[in-house]
Amino acid sequence: MSFAPAGLTAAVALASVISGSAPVEALEVQVTTVRATTHGPSDARLTELRPRLRRLVGYRSFRVVQEQRRACAWKSHEPFELPGGLQLYVVPKSLREEAVSMHVRLVNGPRDLVDTDVQLQNRGVMLFGVEQDRDGGDGALIIMLKAEAE
Repeated sequence: MSFAPAGLTAAVALASVISGSAPVEALEVQVTTVRATTHGPSDARLTELRPRLRRLVGYRSFRVVQEQRRACAWKSHEPFELPGGLQLYVVPKSLREEAVSMHVRLVNGPRDLVDTDVQLQNRGVMLFGVEQDRDGGDGALIIMLKAEAE
């Protein structure tokens, strides 16, 4: 899946990793924001994900611009401020059969870019790609959302 040359597109891809099951009181949520561009170096932390990122958005260079990690209470509304004025809201709903159920909402000002319920495997990663052409440059922001219940 690749981005259109102009406008705004959201893309979702899932990867899963299985872990043991145990009752949990909180969920650790990690949000990593990555800047994707056509040229330039890539962040060494993204080496393993680079082929997947290239297939998702079609860009060649990836740089981590922000990382956030925190414990989120179940059924609690958790806001994450992202670069470019974006807001990500996460509501962890449940953990069932090693799948984390969450409501995810990505907002740009008054506009919802993504507003959906998702399930991803415990310790799995979800990617949201958002084209950014406001600055006159090319590129996209990729939001990597990871949920981990111990």
